[in-house]
Amino acid sequence: MRKALRSIDATDSRFDGMARHPDLGMVHYAHFTLADLARYFPAEYRKVIDYRSIAIVRDPVDRFYSALFQRLREFRGYQQSQITASVIEIEADAVIETLGGAAQRLDLEHVHFNRQSDYVFNDEDRIVTEVFALDRLADAAAYIESVTGVRLDETAPENRTVAFKAGVFAPVVRTLRKPYAAIVPLKTRDRLRTRLTRFGLYGSIEKRKFLEPGSRTERFLHAYYAKDFELYASARQR
Repeated sequence: MRKALRSIDATDSRFDGMARHPDLGMVHYAHFTLADLARYFPAEYRKVIDYRSIAIVRDPVDRFYSALFQRLREFRGYQQSQITASVIEIEADAVIETLGGAAQRLDLEHVHFNRQSDYVFNDEDRIVTEVFALDRLADAAAYIESVTGVRLDETAPENRTVAFKAGVFAPVVRTLRKPYAAIVPLKTRDRLRTRLTRFGLYGSIEKRKFLEPGSRTERFLHAYYAKDFELYASARQR
């Protein structure tokens, strides 16, 4: 969506990627919450209030496990094929410990675990009025096109968590994983993965399969992200 709207982005992509902030140190500019904007970027915060603003929300369980995958790849040095159910379980426990005892603002390594509601509300004030569910993205695309004239290409999603459909070749894939990662640069692997996804050789990972009903993780998610569950349910009913 950011790429699609770049033609009308007056910030010149200022809020893309990681960079050093004078007060906060190294931060991910794409993940500033509304509270961050209000404190550190008051002019931009005012625009969020004055302009038409929308938020895209997703199933909180799906999002939590997607954030775990991204954390393992981005900050823990895992290749996608190395991430197993046991690795996910261990990392989920570690993240839950951090979130449970965290100050109000999460650090760079945990920024993907921000509550989605913190991009819609500032304290108890609802700032963003238009909220769409990710699995109803066509509705968001239609609204954006109606008010901006910019058409979003829903057929080319990016930043997906996908895995190779190895099947009977799984042992071979595991054996070749390390030499492949050592020889082929990351950007090249990402481009190849995108192409193979289009041919059906990679598929999206069903993240809910990692959540055991009644587990500590499930209880934590429904407590910590309670407002996100409400926001997502409401967005799917609009």
